[in-house]
Amino acid sequence: MLSIGTLISNLAAWITTSTGTHEAVAVWLSMLVIAVVGALITVGVMALGWRYKALIVRNKQVRFARIFMPYVPRIGFLSALRIPMPRFRFNLSGWRGLATSTAIVGAGFTLALTTVIATTDNTPIWPESGASYQLPKVFGTPLEPDPENPSQQSQTLQLNLGDNSRLDKLAFENMSLGKANLDRCVDITYATTGVATTAFLHTGKLSMLNVSAPTFVTTGAEISQLNLAGSIDGSSVTPTQDSTVPELVVNSDRGAGTFESKDSTVDRIVIKVTGSPKVGEIIFKNVHCSVGEWYISNVKAGEMVQDADSKFGNGTGIDVPSYSVSPGVKIRGGSTSGLVDRPINVR
Repeated sequence: MLSIGTLISNLAAWITTSTGTHEAVAVWLSMLVIAVVGALITVGVMALGWRYKALIVRNKQVRFARIFMPYVPRIGFLSALRIPMPRFRFNLSGWRGLATSTAIVGAGFTLALTTVIATTDNTPIWPESGASYQLPKVFGTPLEPDPENPSQQSQTLQLNLGDNSRLDKLAFENMSLGKANLDRCVDITYATTGVATTAFLHTGKLSMLNVSAPTFVTTGAEISQLNLAGSIDGSSVTPTQDSTVPELVVNSDRGAGTFESKDSTVDRIVIKVTGSPKVGEIIFKNVHCSVGEWYISNVKAGEMVQDADSKFGNGTGIDVPSYSVSPGVKIRGGSTSGLVDRPINVR
């Protein structure tokens, strides 16, 4: 069964690469192809066996055990009511019989493959936590346990976005993040130091709606329109105004997919960037961190929005910044007048 699973994976990868078919669809198409081929082989062997049965059983004694049918008493009142009973007739001769037999055997193959794969395959599927995903591929790679708790399975949701990643929408909604000693609860940054100055996540709009965390940092980004509001426990908002920052538009849905993670609890959300991935819109809605920093870098956005319901603060008071937009952030315009300094302690 493992060899069949490998065959399905290889065939699905070939279909995805050759035709651009979505990975999940490619897996089902691969299963269907293998089921049909298996059914044709099975029916073919049965047909050959039936055709040459005389050669197969020549000079051999074939005994069939007697089959006793249980006695079923006759129900008289049903006969008196003259209830019509449905009758079924199957013609299993010729091409019609071959097609019928193939369909029946193929359905059995498909059911068996689906059942075995569902019960034995532990490959994580988006948006299961504890795995990294090379979106737009939906099948992930399990992550190693976190160094802080090596005996526990990782609960991190990690996305690796590269040049081949083009998404219509990436949304995180109704999620709770955080664990003890966590450094960053949301981490959008470059994948390796080697691409720190060249890798940028391009998005038409980055929205943060009713979100919260103890601290917030944005650096190393280019944002055409930066519009920030919400309650913060001390701030240092000093972006660099640059009229050369272009308006970024990512509207084409061709070859793009929508990926959402909703109503779940994870340790953190990590987005690692290489190359120039494109996402039409990134949305964080009702996402709350109990521990750690909300960190954004290596992003080029047409607009970055934070609404008035968002809250950031670690209880150090308004004279110590819990919220930072560094000079490394270049903006063309926008407004930060909606930010309100007041004592907040997010836990």
